[in-house]
Amino acid sequence: MSNSPIGLVDLGSWRSGDAEERRRLLARLDASLRATGFVMVTGHGVDPALRAAVRDGAGAAFGLPPSVKDGYRNVGNGGWTGPGGISAGAIQDAASPPDLVELWSFYPHHPGVWPAEAPALREPVEEYLRQMRRLSLELLEVLAAALGEPADFLTRYDADAAWQCTINWYGSRQHTGAPRPGQFRLGAHQDWDLMAVLDRQHGLGCLQVRTGPSDGGDAGDAGDAAGTGDGSGAGWEDAPYHPDVDALTVNLGELGAMWSSGRWQAGWHRVLPPPANAPAEELMSLVWFYNPGPDTPMPPAAAAQGAHNATVGEFLDERLQAILLS
Repeated sequence: MSNSPIGLVDLGSWRSGDAEERRRLLARLDASLRATGFVMVTGHGVDPALRAAVRDGAGAAFGLPPSVKDGYRNVGNGGWTGPGGISAGAIQDAASPPDLVELWSFYPHHPGVWPAEAPALREPVEEYLRQMRRLSLELLEVLAAALGEPADFLTRYDADAAWQCTINWYGSRQHTGAPRPGQFRLGAHQDWDLMAVLDRQHGLGCLQVRTGPSDGGDAGDAGDAAGTGDGSGAGWEDAPYHPDVDALTVNLGELGAMWSSGRWQAGWHRVLPPPANAPAEELMSLVWFYNPGPDTPMPPAAAAQGAHNATVGEFLDERLQAILLS
């Protein structure tokens, strides 16, 4: 996707570049977030070998029998969410079908839910969380600079940060069966967080982003995509993928758009159904969501963008309850 509106920026230029290099980086980031709500970053410093170890440990956890995984079910303190547990598209369309995904989730202020039957999961995940925490703070400073704000414009709310990390396992069609009409690995949605950082695998049933108008009117635009996995539908494109330069995908959620006072958008995205022409394809994504502490007041622009909650915690809880099915 050489003509993608999603820009690619090197954080190394932010750390060590001169004023002109920094200016160009911020301009590319700003244009990308204004167009799509997404940007790709290299020079992030998150070890590829560590991410591979996380996937290995998670693969063992997701491969456990359902009866075993059920003992680690996420009831608010992290753990496993099984098939049929969420519908990402339900915020815009309550009739949106369940997503074809299993999750293993981790939250702050909780000891975590670590399956004894998959002992290789805990150590790499805990190190991954530390590295993502570091990266988040750097990205927040870059975002503040792109908005022309002080360096602590977003990091000032970090003391009680409400991050969440999920490992998304998108099983093959052999595992899930054929998708129902309108059913995706993840239905079309905007994240509601300030920012998400995604390490993903590429495939036919891949991440797509909306690059046209973002009015949400076609949030459930499954069309023939749900039946064929070809992703047709105006405005949707496969997200760019840059494995040769080890890029991570960053996207803003609703809170991020609010903190930009509407300059940037919360990126619409979806993950296509497991493809019929690659029935054995399965993918795994590592997703880090960042938010300030739950008692943080909502951004000044929140009401103008349709959110009337008093605090970030209230807003996040309202959004979360809208997608949970079990």
